[in-house]
Amino acid sequence: MSTAYSIRAAALTLAIAVAAFAQQGTPTPLPPQEWTPEAIELFSTLPVQHEGRVKPLSTMAGFVMLKLHGSRSIEVPAAPKDRTLGPMEWMLDTMFYPDAARQYKIFLIQSSEVVDAIGVKHDDKKKRDRYSYAELEPGIERLFQLAQQYNMESQGETKNLTPVQGQIVSLANSVFEYQKITHYLDFARYDFHIEPGSILSEIIPVPRLTAVFARETQLGVTALALERGIEEIEKNLTPEQSEQLRNALPAAVMQLDADARAKAAGEINTLVRDARALSGRAMGLALFPPHGTPEDHPEWFTVADAVDHMSHGDHVDAELAGQLVDLEELVVQRDNPPAFLTQLNKFHDEMVSAATARGEYGKIPLEVSYYNWDFFYRALILYVLAFVAVAFSWMAPAKRWLAYIGTFLLFPPTILLVTGIVYRCIIRERPPVSTLYEVILFVTAVSCIVAIFIELVNRQRVAMSVGALIGAMGLFIAFRFEAQQGVDTMPQLVAVLDTNFWLATHVTTVTMGYAAGLLAAAIAHVYIIGRLFNLKKDDPQFYKNIYRMIYGVICFGLLFSVVGTVLGGIWANDSWGRFWGWDPKENGALMIVLWELAILHGRLAGYVRDLGVAMAATFNAIIVAFSLWGVNLLGVGLHSYGFTSGIMPWLLTFYIIELIVVFLGAVVWYRQRFAAPTPAPVAGGAAAPTRKKQLPAKAHKQ
Repeated sequence: MSTAYSIRAAALTLAIAVAAFAQQGTPTPLPPQEWTPEAIELFSTLPVQHEGRVKPLSTMAGFVMLKLHGSRSIEVPAAPKDRTLGPMEWMLDTMFYPDAARQYKIFLIQSSEVVDAIGVKHDDKKKRDRYSYAELEPGIERLFQLAQQYNMESQGETKNLTPVQGQIVSLANSVFEYQKITHYLDFARYDFHIEPGSILSEIIPVPRLTAVFARETQLGVTALALERGIEEIEKNLTPEQSEQLRNALPAAVMQLDADARAKAAGEINTLVRDARALSGRAMGLALFPPHGTPEDHPEWFTVADAVDHMSHGDHVDAELAGQLVDLEELVVQRDNPPAFLTQLNKFHDEMVSAATARGEYGKIPLEVSYYNWDFFYRALILYVLAFVAVAFSWMAPAKRWLAYIGTFLLFPPTILLVTGIVYRCIIRERPPVSTLYEVILFVTAVSCIVAIFIELVNRQRVAMSVGALIGAMGLFIAFRFEAQQGVDTMPQLVAVLDTNFWLATHVTTVTMGYAAGLLAAAIAHVYIIGRLFNLKKDDPQFYKNIYRMIYGVICFGLLFSVVGTVLGGIWANDSWGRFWGWDPKENGALMIVLWELAILHGRLAGYVRDLGVAMAATFNAIIVAFSLWGVNLLGVGLHSYGFTSGIMPWLLTFYIIELIVVFLGAVVWYRQRFAAPTPAPVAGGAAAPTRKKQLPAKAHKQ
């Protein structure tokens, strides 16, 4: 990893080094225009290959912005009022109006220690604040030096870095990502100054990068002829080749003296060198599908790749050259909205046609629709509303219609949640549990569906309360996880996970076991807290019903945990040649099975009763969380591909909360076990003394 990072840092250093000449002759960009809805739609549905898969450009923009900014919107100054930009608008500003975009406060920095380390002033900033590229620019060189140093020292392992060092490495990656986008169209903005009437003007009538590389062979031959002389070259050529050479050269070459030839050769070499440097910087977006099938040519082209491919040998790829010309023309027409839109439609049609021919465009519109609908955010809002309705139903228990409304309100967000999961399955052609993000969504959905079923059966309003709370909390955690990781949540899978059969059997069943364990713990919280505060103390049947819920959900969870663990062993035997290897993930799954078996056996043998089962179910949440998340932090074993940075504080907080609830259960037990007997009331308000019951004489003898 450190080697890869060194290469990337070197590439960025090169990009910064040539930035000075790249701006020569470039007029200062106008303030960004308001992008029309049609332009945003066309750019959004452009296919791009990013992080190993073909996706909409809007998806890439969303996750890049999330990684840099921590959110999918940004406020930017503008007249007469500030603008709020979404990911696609921000990316278009950054690509087409880089000088304006460099003033946007796009970089979220968690600690001012980071900017101190790179020597950037922050007198008017908070400890956690956002910075623009222009504000960070004085410290960028130092930033990359530190990032490369820390990567080498930690051998590329994030877990070996201190929090500040990790933030410095993360910021360097973000700046590098930003640089790739902001410099992507520099090749189209660069002013290739060619003197009218010169040798170059005869070869390159339009001073564009694509024109240079379309005629690169002719430029090379011309430069060689100018440097060595035509007669010297013709000594090794046949008459036919000599004729072809003279036809390829501008007529003026024959008429120049030695000094003029040397000057013209230098101009040509400088032009080609500058064009090569510019094209090498255009590596941020792989927009150009290669010819052939994805199996034969899996990697798409960036502009840099396309230029190399287009000008390889004597043959010029006319289709690819035309696509590059159309991209250049977009930059030329950026301040002419009608012409820009016409050109964009042409470029969009070309890219869609090329991707469709390879069979890689079919899911693009569906993915754009998935993110436009924003199913999970809508579901989160509705789960919160459902919980509020449930709270009102508890405040007015006599009004049963409030309880019915609360139960009904659980259906729309759950339907939205399941619909979003189904969309992801169709887009990815995978079961819904291939990443940790999807596991959070799936656990939330299963918990809510089971809670709705329980509520429809017993109508105690407990399950619907827990379901609404789990739905809101689960989606909130999913959003936090997505924002913290800042990477595509539909990534390419590691090789061992690249199997739909085992994902659909082992991972799905064991995840349902996780969901049941967490749901049982949530219901157990209601039992313990209710008993602690003596809620419904005159209704023992209420707690008996909650206890039955906990017991039933644990049985449900144990079934799926056992089946899922066994299927996991079979998969491990198929993939790694052994059924069981005491891997941390395997041990975590086994711990869940053993603990839930202990709960059921303890209940059967009479060692634990209602309160004990509730306390044990609560502790089971710690085991489930450890198996689902905790083992990933160890970074060892064959399941270490699931390592997730930055979740340890949240996980420890969850452990502490669950231990506190278990402790509160112990308080309830202690109060119940050692409380003084309650005296029975008698007439007149006095309490009758409690007497020990006397047994018959015969009974004493027994």
